[in-house]
Amino acid sequence: MKKKGLIKKAVGILSGIVISLEIVVIIFIVITKISGGVPSLFGHHMYVIVSPSMTPEINVGDVIVSKKYENETLEVGDVIQYVGRGGDIDGKIITHKIISISGEGSGETIVTKGTANTEPDRPISRSDVIAVMKYKTVLIGPIYKICTSTAGFIFLVMLPLAGMIVFEIVNLVIELKKEREKEEEEQDDQL
Repeated sequence: MKKKGLIKKAVGILSGIVISLEIVVIIFIVITKISGGVPSLFGHHMYVIVSPSMTPEINVGDVIVSKKYENETLEVGDVIQYVGRGGDIDGKIITHKIISISGEGSGETIVTKGTANTEPDRPISRSDVIAVMKYKTVLIGPIYKICTSTAGFIFLVMLPLAGMIVFEIVNLVIELKKEREKEEEEQDDQL
C-alpha cells in the first residue's frame, strides 16, 4: 500500500513540475509573440531566414544564431542583422554581409549586400545594427518553424497541457470514487 502511495505522490510531483515548465514556456512564447520580439537566450537571438538573398551561404529555412550587437568591432565579411529603412524592407530585419565600412565616428557608414544580390544595400550606420551572426544551423530550422507556428504551438504546448489537465481530472475522479467506496464500506461495517 505504501509503495502505491509513493508512486502516486511521485507522479503527482512530476506532473506538477511538467505543468509548471509548460506554463513557463507558454508565458515565454506569448510574451515574445506579443512584444513582436525575436526569441533570445543570454543575448543570443535566433532568426529564421525567409528570403534567398544570402544563398548559397545561408538558405531559406536555415536558422541563424546571432549575438546582440553591443558596439563591438565590425569587419568586412561579418553577417549582420539590421532593421531595414524605406521601401519594401522598412521595419524588416535584414540579414546581409558587410562589404565595406567607411568613415569614422558618427560619420561611419556600413554597406551590406546579400550574397545572391547583384546590388549592395543602402548604407547604414552602426546604430542600425542589432546583431552579428555567430553560426547557422540547418537542423533546428524546421523545428523552430513548427514551434513558432500556431499549429506547432497548439501541438507542442497546448495539447500536452490539455492532456495533463485531463489526466489530473481523471486521477481526481478516481480518488474521489475510492474515497466514497471506502466511506460506504465503513458505514456497512458499522451496521
